[in-house]
Amino acid sequence: MKNTYITGFFPFFAILLFSSSLAISSVMYAMEMLSSLGIYEGMLEFFSEGGIRMALFIVFALIFFMVFSALKLIANTVTELSLLFFAKDPEGANLKKMRIGSLVYLGASLLSFIFVQYPLGIAAVFLLATLAYLVFIVYTIHGTLSYFSLIGFIMFQLLFWFTFMIGTIYIIIKLYNSIMASLPV
Repeated sequence: MKNTYITGFFPFFAILLFSSSLAISSVMYAMEMLSSLGIYEGMLEFFSEGGIRMALFIVFALIFFMVFSALKLIANTVTELSLLFFAKDPEGANLKKMRIGSLVYLGASLLSFIFVQYPLGIAAVFLLATLAYLVFIVYTIHGTLSYFSLIGFIMFQLLFWFTFMIGTIYIIIKLYNSIMASLPV
């Protein structure tokens, strides 16, 4: 049985697994912070330890799920836009070929549970999966694009994500600086 839609659920599962591993890591960090600040003991008067952990896990998992879902939506849009600009493929055969690449993220999301104690390890696994996915996409569609179209496709992807990351970092720094400037010292 060969069904083209079988890979449609892989991104969803990958997002769930990455969100869960990062949420577990964040809960561990948040519990340490709450304990060091002395808030955790006060919370235990109203909630059980399991209840606190579960509530924190749900909140962090929801936040990470939303972030990864937004990143997937942006990535799909950028990929399809770059294919629109550089590929001569009106039927969308390249998109069908690229769908199996979601296995890269699914495998990386399973691997991320090894690094639950190290959030930077999870981030590194995600970045390596993203690089592997980009290489997979380029390898998959290189036969259908000319040399200049392939370079344009790669540059469009790299320039968009570079601009996106720099813009996000800039906004975070500006927000942090404005909050620090507004605090009474």
